[in-house]
Amino acid sequence: MSIEKMNAALAQIQALQKASGNQAGASIGESLTPEGVDFKTILKNAINDVSSAQNNAQAKVQAFSTGDSSMSLEEVMVSLQKANISFQGMMAVRNRLVDAYKEVTNLQV
Repeated sequence: MSIEKMNAALAQIQALQKASGNQAGASIGESLTPEGVDFKTILKNAINDVSSAQNNAQAKVQAFSTGDSSMSLEEVMVSLQKANISFQGMMAVRNRLVDAYKEVTNLQV
């Protein structure tokens, strides 16, 4: 996997975070080290963002199903779609990372 593909995957993560309403710049900026970008921190933040989106969507579903008058069906559906899209993005990145790992392990030294 080339650097360009890794940069493209990172750009997709950032786009997904922006689409789900998260501040991608803040979480990415916090993970900068003197040597460059701390991949572990970026990955951890992305997973936490997906988890919080899913928890938020589940809380809205629960509130709507209990008859909370402040929760509309449209708001619940949008929240569920955001959580779904962010999860699909995370799975795409995971699949690319697994493919990259397989490619590196198959390299002959």
